[in-house]
Amino acid sequence: MSIMYQGVVEDRNDPLRLGRCKVRWMGLHTEDKTKLKTENLPWSHPIQPITSAAMNGIGTTPLGLVEGTWVFGFFRDGENAQLPVILGSIGGESVPLNDDDSGFRDPT
Repeated sequence: MSIMYQGVVEDRNDPLRLGRCKVRWMGLHTEDKTKLKTENLPWSHPIQPITSAAMNGIGTTPLGLVEGTWVFGFFRDGENAQLPVILGSIGGESVPLNDDDSGFRDPT
């Protein structure tokens, strides 16, 4: 059984250009960025429609997510929680950043 999670995109500069994002997932990752830095978050893969080959530069480019976007998804490896998949985004609003070391808000 897969559990759905909600999280916030913190980095979208995927070195492999696959549209992946670094997401801080609520209930799995700490809000304290000094304990879990953005660069140590796993890459989350976006789901693409069946009209996209999603390989070898063929298909739709998933460009819509930016830092601060709320997303929801699941982990395809279950309880190991190392292979996250983004199913979609959720409307939200920016919260003022009080502390540079806090997650679950727009990092910019």
